[in-house]
Amino acid sequence: MGRHINFREYFKESLKDPDSARLYREVLDEELSWLLAHLRELRGLSQKEVAERLGVSRSRISQMETSAGLSMTLEGLARYVQALGLTLRLEFRDEQGEVLARFHVGADEPLSEPLAGGWEPVGESWATLMRKGKPTFGDIA
Repeated sequence: MGRHINFREYFKESLKDPDSARLYREVLDEELSWLLAHLRELRGLSQKEVAERLGVSRSRISQMETSAGLSMTLEGLARYVQALGLTLRLEFRDEQGEVLARFHVGADEPLSEPLAGGWEPVGESWATLMRKGKPTFGDIA
């Protein structure tokens, strides 16, 4: 009989090692950078065209697609995705699959204005947070 390994537990244990955690973050960073460039290419856009839509230099777009990855802000990522004409949706789920928080920015929202989308109310935990007076994304922008 073969030995069964719970991958989730193995992964959790392996990330306790600082070198493994650093390497994992580097891989995630590279994957996100690669994904941004891939999505841009799928949309048939050049770095120059995306830069013009965002009002930044072409070299800034190149930087985002090669090294910025996980160091990007959520707003920066949302604006990049919007410049591609795409919608960004980010969800945080617990172990049972319940959505605890959700962020949404539509492709049709103007790039030049503060993000109109943002964190959507989700469930009772969100209502509790709002009663504590925490700002919404729109309040911060």
